[in-house]
Amino acid sequence: MATAETAKLKICLLGDEGVGKTSLVRRFVYSAFDEAYLRSLGVTIHKRVVYVPLDGATHAAVLTIWDVLGAPEFVDRYLDAYVTNAVGLLAVCDLTRPETLDGLGRWFDRVRPSVGDVPSVVLANKRDLRSNAHVEEDDLLAFCELYGVPYMETSARTGENVASAFARIAEMAIRAALARRPAPAPPARLASVPAR
Repeated sequence: MATAETAKLKICLLGDEGVGKTSLVRRFVYSAFDEAYLRSLGVTIHKRVVYVPLDGATHAAVLTIWDVLGAPEFVDRYLDAYVTNAVGLLAVCDLTRPETLDGLGRWFDRVRPSVGDVPSVVLANKRDLRSNAHVEEDDLLAFCELYGVPYMETSARTGENVASAFARIAEMAIRAALARRPAPAPPARLASVPAR
């Protein structure tokens, strides 16, 4: 498989406080999980390279991952500045707290004027607590249909689907970037010269 150029991708994690955004990033970047609640202060930024096989080539995607604080007072003041130039969004809700799925609607409505219709995936986090879940699959499907995005269930605690979620948003962002590229110009044709 051929190797394509390196893609630099800014990915923002959005969602209410306590849904597990920071834990998902820690699991993905450091393969670690901390039982203690880790509140982000403003925004934390991490990097990790993933390799995305796509159309017969492997793209090296340098992900710059922005973990955005979910506090409303922070969102109102600074969100636009932090999501500018994002090429992908991971919108996180907590399966044990249905209000966090409703909250994602406000997040999407708030950021889309700044970033446009960038590739987005809803992460229904805390799958390891599925027995305590209060978010129904039908509700997830209805929300995702309304906003035109897919969803994945994840667990920062066990690592389930975490790497897959970041790989998926990277692939979606690369596909979107390739689709925006202008088509190459056809080769110039030489006019035939009549024989004498």
